[in-house]
Amino acid sequence: MTEPLRITGTFLDEVTADIAGHNWGVKEWTQEFDTYVEAGIDTVILIRSGWGPRLSHPSKVISAQVKTIPVYMDMPELFLSLADERNIKFYFGLYDSGVYWNRNDWKGEVEVNRDYIPEVWQRYGSHKSFAGWYLPHETYDSGQRIIELNTSLAKLCRQTQDLPILSSPYWLGRYDMSLGYSLPAPSPRSLKEIVTQWDEIFKAYSGLIDVAAFQDGTVYELELPETLSAMRELTDKYGLSLWSNVETFDRDMPIKFPPIEWRKLVHKLTSAEGIVDKAITFEFSHFLSPHSMWPSARHLFDRYQEYLHGEHRALDQ
Repeated sequence: MTEPLRITGTFLDEVTADIAGHNWGVKEWTQEFDTYVEAGIDTVILIRSGWGPRLSHPSKVISAQVKTIPVYMDMPELFLSLADERNIKFYFGLYDSGVYWNRNDWKGEVEVNRDYIPEVWQRYGSHKSFAGWYLPHETYDSGQRIIELNTSLAKLCRQTQDLPILSSPYWLGRYDMSLGYSLPAPSPRSLKEIVTQWDEIFKAYSGLIDVAAFQDGTVYELELPETLSAMRELTDKYGLSLWSNVETFDRDMPIKFPPIEWRKLVHKLTSAEGIVDKAITFEFSHFLSPHSMWPSARHLFDRYQEYLHGEHRALDQ
């Protein structure tokens, strides 16, 4: 029996743009990083270092361009220090204005990051755990001038410090219940349409962006294996590494978002076995941690540990 696919990376979301804040301090984050080690997590990714007026650390560059809320704790410094001590790799997520690129002003989004990226490296580059950059501007196709935006940001990162660059895009492969019923249901894309879009994007990314970690909950569960296989062909074609961003929250609930039902998690992990180079998650601390604010996350962690020990394999039909 082959080794089950293990989640070895997690996003860190402490700007709290789209999920509830768990209000942890140094004590709780130290405990959580110890849990990462116990769980086999060797990579953490700061999903964004700022979003709109909220910053994870003081920044003269951003605050000179955007009216920002006061910062009370330097979260990247805390995360990097904890990662240093535990030999965990840290990817630094850039600033997302939440404004410029969403209005198709990709140049404005690049400009707000132009001097910010060198500021980040000057502030945090001495940490041995600083292993790469993360591009937080998520997309499912080539709209919103995402090719120009992400390739420009990648070039700025490489000019500052030439480290691996990670992205975590998604597919418009299903209807997402979290959108609610007041909006028109988006029309899911076929696999052929998805492949056409990502062939164009990866061609532009080649040589600039190293990793694509697709959000695995953005196609229907039964379509995940063939979708990942198609993306593997494209990433091999253009020289990228394919990771799976194994979502540990449940898109099939009409609220944002509870921890995922454990059988769905097992299915997604087994679907990616032998296809992806690495599995990461959005995100361990809220949805999979035994310390989560969600009681059901603690049970999901227990079921996940059982899966790693060979339990929860599919029964014969």
